[in-house]
Amino acid sequence: MSLPTADTAPARRPALRIADLIVAEGPEGAERILVPGLTLSVAPGEIVALRADEAASAAALVDVLAGRRRAQYGVVATGTRGLSRRVAPLRASGVAVVRPGRPGAHRTGSAPVLVVDAVGAGPEARDAADLAHEAARKGKAVLLVTAADEPASAADRVVRLGTGPARRTAPDPRFTVEALTEAAVGSLTAAGVAPGRAALVARVLVDADVRGHFSHGIGLLPMYLDRLARGGIDAAAEPEWLSQDGPVHVLEAHGGFGQVAAERAAADCARRAAGTGLAAVAVRGNNHIGMLAAYREHFARHGVVGLVLNISGAGVAAPGAGRPTLGNDAVCMVAPRESGRPLVVDFATGTVASGKIRHAAHRGEQIPADWLVDRQGRPTTDPRELDRGGAVPVFGGHKGLGVALITEVLAGVLAGGTVSPLVHKQRAEPDRPMECSQLFLAFAPSAFGDPPVDELLDVLAGAVRSGYPEGAPPVHLPEQREEQAENAAREHGVPVPAAVAARLGWSTGPALAPAGGTR
Repeated sequence: MSLPTADTAPARRPALRIADLIVAEGPEGAERILVPGLTLSVAPGEIVALRADEAASAAALVDVLAGRRRAQYGVVATGTRGLSRRVAPLRASGVAVVRPGRPGAHRTGSAPVLVVDAVGAGPEARDAADLAHEAARKGKAVLLVTAADEPASAADRVVRLGTGPARRTAPDPRFTVEALTEAAVGSLTAAGVAPGRAALVARVLVDADVRGHFSHGIGLLPMYLDRLARGGIDAAAEPEWLSQDGPVHVLEAHGGFGQVAAERAAADCARRAAGTGLAAVAVRGNNHIGMLAAYREHFARHGVVGLVLNISGAGVAAPGAGRPTLGNDAVCMVAPRESGRPLVVDFATGTVASGKIRHAAHRGEQIPADWLVDRQGRPTTDPRELDRGGAVPVFGGHKGLGVALITEVLAGVLAGGTVSPLVHKQRAEPDRPMECSQLFLAFAPSAFGDPPVDELLDVLAGAVRSGYPEGAPPVHLPEQREEQAENAAREHGVPVPAAVAARLGWSTGPALAPAGGTR
């Protein structure tokens, strides 16, 4: 059975998504990898067969989905309304696991996801197929797990799991944080970037990957290098202060690496606010600066609340529109805490960052239908439509549009004398600087009478938690998911899409971290 392409695969929002799932056995440092970075999705009414080369691998996956075993790394998400991301094991209410041939196997209950354990199916293979089809007719998402070909033939599509030639895709290579940074610096310096600037750009990109935001990570590096070669980025450009009088400073980036001007702006803004109470830096004539949260340490170090706003090239459609006319602008707030890591709220004004869609395209994956509309304004699950004239819908309807317009006025009109429809798109026009702009703001608590910031943030967090009658989920506040991602990245390494690593010419040599843990 051939694997479906993004054009032929179902266009429904998945009820089950598995991302980068790793299951291993054995002592640390000498683990045997049973499930090596599995990624797949299953829509309601769809049957996907997971065909493992080894029965032990298939059984390990079933145990994880049944809640009998914890995976070493990865995320499993269930539910068709706002997928809730949970590290396995799952709650039993979301997934039912049945084994053909056992009494009561056909009673699957109300769980929206059915896992058919056909690992040891011999005579029961036909029963496994019947179970799968019966559940799919009821609208359930069905994952049929097997180590044999016969049950898999009942599926709409087959995903291969194993190390042999039948494997669907090679697993993404994993780097230690240090090795990934070193590799990125090497690629940049080889392209003529000064070592200091290469280190800054690499730090910002790797930081995004470490925090789980792959859309803003190393996946951008091939594009950066292309823009560098074509003239869209001037590696030697020196940011110039146009104004340093009063509370507002203005910095001209001159089309260099966006991170260089952004780093300078964040440092200046946070330092001055700590002394004067309030400061702002407008950055104009800039390129892509990466994830806004990458500049959080300047605000945290000086104990000031930071607000960063950024406009970008048109890629977002207003409510009901089918054509991208506004930027997928970004907003980030950093609230420092003496008691621990700062509270960081960082989001784009589109339903999703465009980079997340391209990350899915790198990996040959579908996307949720509410992430993108095609050129006719129709929802699509094909990430390739983004670069065919598709658009990311603005989040939150007209309220989200309002947030976007606020960002356009502050970071565009005031800071840069421009707006996103005038910004050059970095992929479509690789030979031109983006000419985008940012606004950095910082507020010192001392200027507001030294309110008890930590105490009040605790009250806020408690208010959020109290809204869950059965107890808050593990991730219920911004920055908690990022903290989990950081811990996982340090323990298991950072995945880089194989297509990206190949484009960068990175080998799978000793710089790579083992899939089950860092060196």
